Amino acid sequence: MTTRSNRRARTAEREQSRTARRDSLAVLLSRAERGVLSPAEAALLRTTVEAELAEGDTARRSAGGQQAAVRRMQQRLDAAEQAIVEAEQHAARSEAALASIRAARTWADVWTPLGMFYGLAPEQAGQEARARRTEAERRAEERCAEEEAAATRYANWLAAAQRACGAPNWSALAEHIAARLHTSQPALATAADAQPRSTTP
Repeated sequence: MTTRSNRRARTAEREQSRTARRDSLAVLLSRAERGVLSPAEAALLRTTVEAELAEGDTARRSAGGQQAAVRRMQQRLDAAEQAIVEAEQHAARSEAALASIRAARTWADVWTPLGMFYGLAPEQAGQEARARRTEAERRAEERCAEEEAAATRYANWLAAAQRACGAPNWSALAEHIAARLHTSQPALATAADAQPRSTTP
């Protein structure tokens, strides 16, 4: 037999025992009312009444435990619903902040929604924005300096190549360089391999 079947069988046995006890109690009370109750029946009546009282106490305790379990379950449900509401609100705030960041054009536009989302003070959000802007400007200046240096190196290399080729016309410079790279200018060839090939302007 399964656990569920065993439980049902025990429940049925308790119901039968309760029914038999109450039938007996009804008979004993009737005899007591007529004054014909014997001492043995009086003892049985007492035992039956005590059993009923004990079962009633057990039922009340069980009901109280079930009510407490229901209250705890309700509290868990309330907490879960509150957590769901908070998660939905957090998701909505995240989406709004992300939309604002995507539409931002400056670091101030970025850190305004970020500061609101993370609860930063306006001064702190402003400091973060200024720090990011300063860092971006520094990197931009470094890239600009690197590009200018590269352009200067290439201009110097191009001028040297032009002189080495006998200062030809610009339209024929590429052909002159290609011809000279494989002949009398091995050093120039090495330098040319390290630089981007020029195109006819």
